[in-house]
Amino acid sequence: MAKKKSKLERSGISAVSSAEAYEATYFARRCGLTPDEALKIMREAQGWVSTTMPSAVKRKN
Repeated sequence: MAKKKSKLERSGISAVSSAEAYEATYFARRCGLTPDEALKIMREAQGWVSTTMPSAVKRKN
């Protein structure tokens, strides 16, 4: 019987939190990617959002 891969392997991507690993594994299964590919896409998207969203803008209640 094959062993189930549930954890991300160390492949040059450092400091993976358990929540980030879980989310990457979920999206990898849903999209047919490897967990490393999903994590890379997630981190690129996170970097894109932080550079395009102005940090000085705050909502008033």
